[in-house]
Amino acid sequence: MNRRSELSALLCAGVMLVSLSACGGGKTILGEPEKAVPLSYIERREKGETFDSLLSASNAFAAKFGPKAAALSEEKNVVLSPVSVYMALALAAQCASGETASELYAALNAPRETIRAEFSDFYRSLTAEYTDSRGKVEARVDLGNSIWVNEGTPVKESCVQTLATDYHCYSYAADFVRDNAGANKAVQNFVKEQTHGLIDQDFKLSDQTLFALINTLYLKEIWNDEGDELPLTPKSYSFTQGDGSEKTLPLMQGYYASGRAIEGENFTSFFTRTLHGYKLHFLVPKEDVSLTDVFTEENLNALQTADYGGYDEETDTGYCTRCLFPAYEANFDEETQDVLKEMGIERFFRDPGKYRDGCEFETLTEEKVFCKKVQHVAKLKVERRGIEGAAVTVVGMDAATAPDPATKFVYEDFVVDRAFAFVLTDPYGVTLFSGIVNEV
Repeated sequence: MNRRSELSALLCAGVMLVSLSACGGGKTILGEPEKAVPLSYIERREKGETFDSLLSASNAFAAKFGPKAAALSEEKNVVLSPVSVYMALALAAQCASGETASELYAALNAPRETIRAEFSDFYRSLTAEYTDSRGKVEARVDLGNSIWVNEGTPVKESCVQTLATDYHCYSYAADFVRDNAGANKAVQNFVKEQTHGLIDQDFKLSDQTLFALINTLYLKEIWNDEGDELPLTPKSYSFTQGDGSEKTLPLMQGYYASGRAIEGENFTSFFTRTLHGYKLHFLVPKEDVSLTDVFTEENLNALQTADYGGYDEETDTGYCTRCLFPAYEANFDEETQDVLKEMGIERFFRDPGKYRDGCEFETLTEEKVFCKKVQHVAKLKVERRGIEGAAVTVVGMDAATAPDPATKFVYEDFVVDRAFAFVLTDPYGVTLFSGIVNEV
């Protein structure tokens, strides 16, 4: 077993790649932004509704994009990173002009001024690095934005500078035209490094490529501060796979969280929480309901405002629930331009050499370009393993209202025993990954 498997309880990575081709090596770094410092909880609280506007816009995009993109894949277990797609399209929107920009911002659910002003804080809120008592990194979220320019292609420095200062975007040059293999290898190595080796492939950008916009996302998280594996249930459960077959296996036991499972029209849901506050929400279909009927824009939007409760005033009862769930892996590797066209982004993909209403990218360059493909790759692995190591935990406790001695507490289990959908959110509620699991 490799070291990465031994150390991770939850590993996932996503990459979003947008290729811009002309109508009609290696890499050289052109510019780099200042290092993004993670947004503190104090800063986040001070931002208030301003920060929430972009969070809501991103989650609304995630709810719409996720189900449509998942339908493209023939994988039994599918995972997507909507926030990676969102960030890559935000880079494209900043470079675009005219109706092309208008369509992109409409799909991103926010105007140019809002995205440009709030993107840095949103980006910083997603980045994180957690260390143990010895200063060793035990969990992290790494983001990366970059623009790749074909060598010799003229660009407007003001746009590149805006991408660096407001979007934490690096800029590189590579010779896609004369050394296509070398340029693609440089992109492959870059993505591999940014995702800590989880995504390692040739994206096959054509020799007509003038620009490539790339977002990478990497998450590593653990379940507990002891570095222990999640315990398995003493008994085995019968898990109903997506094809109707049964698999008998013990399930992992998450930790109790305040609240009770909620019921939607065609699903039930609860979540399990990681050490640093990330939530893995499960959407389990009711009898005779398909995953396609559960993994919908309507249900994903409803989940964002779901109230799991935790206390019943009438009966003076507090509820705590834990999830019993299987380990699983999921993947995605598809071109998603057709989905984005369905979401209203059309001119971005039109060759201006063929259409009068073609792609407008004048904010970045006077060259005539259009989007050739939007490729999204994501991988997710959820398992029992934690990090081996010593930890010191400093807990600041505010005075809380003491519970009434008469209050009863009920402890319940939420059993994930059939094919399910899932949403992985960060501590602020941003949808990082979502997908479906048919097979464990």
